[in-house]
Amino acid sequence: MDFEPRYQSPLGYRTGNNGIDSYGVNHKNFSLRDELEYQLARHEREQRLMNGYNARGINKNYPQFGTDFWGNPENNYGFGQSNVAQNIAQNQLKHTSGTPTTTNWQQTLYNQQLTDINKHNLGKIMADLYNIAYDIGERGYYYLQKKDLNFNKYDNLSSLGQAHTEAVRLTPIAIPDDNKHQYVSCVGAFDGPVTAIATGIAGALKEGKDLYRKWNKPKYGTNLQIIQDSLKDMKNNALGIYKGLSSSDINECNTLLPINAHKKFF
Repeated sequence: MDFEPRYQSPLGYRTGNNGIDSYGVNHKNFSLRDELEYQLARHEREQRLMNGYNARGINKNYPQFGTDFWGNPENNYGFGQSNVAQNIAQNQLKHTSGTPTTTNWQQTLYNQQLTDINKHNLGKIMADLYNIAYDIGERGYYYLQKKDLNFNKYDNLSSLGQAHTEAVRLTPIAIPDDNKHQYVSCVGAFDGPVTAIATGIAGALKEGKDLYRKWNKPKYGTNLQIIQDSLKDMKNNALGIYKGLSSSDINECNTLLPINAHKKFF
């Protein structure tokens, strides 16, 4: 399953019509989940490399990578033909001290299962619903009162509220739009399935509004280009939501941003 044949990342990543991307990875048997896992891994590696270039004063015209990006081409560059998440975990363990032990592997699974349980139990879902309602009510109150409150001063009980504040904070910062969509969606989805659904709905409504605003206006390109741009934004929203749901620390969302835009939540 491939995303956006026309997209090219700053380091040269492109998808291919034959299912093999410019980094040499074969996507032909990837499920949607495999594709999301792969794209997150690719983005995080690219971001680490770009952060290194930025530290050396290189902020544009980055070196372009090809099949040397991932290194060893064995087993589809370590991603396999399916079950990408499991293959990534196994490869990460191989690069720690020595051969991965059963204890390490069980601990990795346990940590992920614990994250899932903490985000999906009924009490957590009810708390998330309350926190979202509180954040919406607080914003509505100040809007009706016509009070100008700094977004950082909102209580932001939910990760959805934090995402709203982060979207405002990032507005004046020059960062790629892809990064912003992924990061804000990651923050918004962090609390669990309730905020993930709300974040997805909010993103879809925003894209609908943008389509209406840009439609038949040549300064935004052709209508086909406007649709393609909206689909790209939705894909980046999905990548961010997936990372937010699978993360145990909201600060992990910072890996989706350049260093100059990072924020420490706590």
